[in-house]
Amino acid sequence: MSAENMEVRWFRNYFDTFVHLYPDGRDQNGQHIPEYRGRIEMLNSGIMNGNISLKIFNIKRADEGQYHCFVQDETANAETALLLNIAVLGSVPLIAVEDYQEGGIRIVCRSTGWFPEPKVVWRDPSGQHLPSVSDEAKAQKNNGLFETETAIVIQEHTHSNLSCWIRDKYLSQGKESTIYISDPFFPRVNTWMVALIVTLVVFLGFSVLTIYFFKLRSNLLRQLGWRRDVICPGLGRTALPVEEVKVTLDPETAHPQLVLSEDGRSVTRVETWQQLPDSAQRFDSEWCVLGREQLFSGRHWWEVEVGKERWWAVGIARESVRRKGWICFGPKEGVWGVQRWGDVFQALTGPDRTRLSPSLVPSSIRVYLDCAGRQVWFFDAHTEAPIFTFLLPSFTGDRIRPFFWLEDTTVQFTFHTAPLTPPCTAPEGVS
Repeated sequence: MSAENMEVRWFRNYFDTFVHLYPDGRDQNGQHIPEYRGRIEMLNSGIMNGNISLKIFNIKRADEGQYHCFVQDETANAETALLLNIAVLGSVPLIAVEDYQEGGIRIVCRSTGWFPEPKVVWRDPSGQHLPSVSDEAKAQKNNGLFETETAIVIQEHTHSNLSCWIRDKYLSQGKESTIYISDPFFPRVNTWMVALIVTLVVFLGFSVLTIYFFKLRSNLLRQLGWRRDVICPGLGRTALPVEEVKVTLDPETAHPQLVLSEDGRSVTRVETWQQLPDSAQRFDSEWCVLGREQLFSGRHWWEVEVGKERWWAVGIARESVRRKGWICFGPKEGVWGVQRWGDVFQALTGPDRTRLSPSLVPSSIRVYLDCAGRQVWFFDAHTEAPIFTFLLPSFTGDRIRPFFWLEDTTVQFTFHTAPLTPPCTAPEGVS
């Protein structure tokens, strides 16, 4: 039956502290539990048919638990409870041969990033479970996710082909890695092996230096590679220039809680709503603003200072990006960028974000946009380390604009420029 004129209340443990409230035919925003701010939406499109489902975006482990749905009108009320379980699939198992033990080889399987604690088993090629000699699962201190470690000792001519299988408790999904150990790797007591070990120990000192210089060379080639491919494609040949974009923010698109500097080169969020015209161009729910620049061809770059703040997103958006209501940032909505969400650094690849290494969180981001090549790159502007790359769809009939989002009131985006290195020129014959 229609719930349009009913009171709909979603809450966790206490009736008065609600997750979402729909009284008198409208959503009541601003008084729900702070942890759900900007992450909830009741599916009002189906309310005439009695659909009062609640959607939670950017799910967190703290969202796990019981939820109550309460409805009432002038004559009656009803309530039901639902249990939400959260599951996180961890990394693909890493199998390592550690040492010789009890006449066999000790093999260890490790994986991280699971929740809840997963089940870990060793299996032979026929799928039969093999006994492990040690198991350990512990929660990481920083995010509460589980890391697992299990070991097995295999003997010669027994199970030289085996796999480590990790399965999630709720989703019944798993990840598996396989290893094959040939018979020559199993320990045999003989004099030539002792001599070989002594030789390897002496050789190890020389190998360490060799590996160190090889890594230096690899890092240098990698840095030169992305500079050539991103900054200067066609080096030594005819290539389109990379044009610096002096980004200025468009006040006509800014959310009413965003204050722009007079020169349009920085933005800060405030608690007070400004009295601004509610035009079709203005974001009304997300704390977003677009750059004035409208790009549709060529290759461009700009930099954004984000400092050490914890709640922001930087990227590009279609000119036609939706401005009204809550937006789940991602390519489907016409947004490509990277975001810091508290302690999480991620690429906005859609509802399923792509986690990035916390060590990659920059204080200044450099954005490269290649309209013709339909790609956008994000780099740490200080270290020039690559962060993430998006492949873009065709933008026929549309334009691209710089995109920014900030939730923390202390964030102040500042735009600046710096010389590109190396320059897009090369001696004759270099390619």
